[in-house]
Amino acid sequence: MKHKPILFVMWVLLGAGGCQPTETSQTETAEPKRVYTTNYPLYYMTERMVPANVSVHFPVSGSQDPAYWQPSADTIASMQQADLIITNGASYEQWMLTVSLPDQKIINTTAALKDQLLESDEVITHSHGDEGEHEHLGTAITTWMDLELALAQAGAIRDALIKLTPEDEAFIEQQYQELAADLTTLDQRLSEAAAKISQQVAYSHPVFQYFQQAYQLDGASLHWEPDEKLTGQQLHDLEHLMEHQSIVLMIWEAAPLPENIQKLQEIGVKSIVINPMGNVPEQGDWLEGLNQNLAALEGLIE
Repeated sequence: MKHKPILFVMWVLLGAGGCQPTETSQTETAEPKRVYTTNYPLYYMTERMVPANVSVHFPVSGSQDPAYWQPSADTIASMQQADLIITNGASYEQWMLTVSLPDQKIINTTAALKDQLLESDEVITHSHGDEGEHEHLGTAITTWMDLELALAQAGAIRDALIKLTPEDEAFIEQQYQELAADLTTLDQRLSEAAAKISQQVAYSHPVFQYFQQAYQLDGASLHWEPDEKLTGQQLHDLEHLMEHQSIVLMIWEAAPLPENIQKLQEIGVKSIVINPMGNVPEQGDWLEGLNQNLAALEGLIE
């Protein structure tokens, strides 16, 4: 009988201890923070830098141009619940004019670059397949095609992520430095390759403004779609342009139809692709796409 009180006390202590919640179990059930991005270069840069407790989302399907995408009501609802919404700015997200998103969650990655943004000199209305007609208005939008500007955008993303998860600052900064090294190397190589190109250039579409300025490859911009057959009128317009400029190189934003390449070759114009990569590529990633763009330029050097 004298042992019963001792056993009772041990039972109480063990029972009380077993009822205490642990810090580990609370941590394991924590939801990851969510970040939305509005084009693929932003998604790639963000994905390169985020810690494990942050998920990154890019809601635009591969068949759409993110610059003219219209999010569904469900997507807007999801974005409203996100921790960050990383945007390109520079008039890129026209859809944001018609929806309600929390201002404090929006990170405009070109907000500090206003003095470096380029104006779009003309209003262009045309269509992209099922997306219908749309216009290029105001500011030129493909800022990331100048890799110095892309690097500045990456810096804005880094700062936003550190503010979101300050405990991961060292990791985010390290990832940013690695990304910055990749972009700086590519920027230098693009500049070196472009400096060696002597051919007179034309562009299939007016989406290369920042690329032209950054790498000093000026040229006229046409309004050709790579997946549509060149018409006799389009070729006539090009030949008329060639009477004043010795154009021998056409830069397309996507692979043109083989017959378009052939028709241009017949009048002495070579075709290459410099892909803006606003959306997810069929293969590889943004960095690989940039390297393919570089290879296209370096392939012109004699």
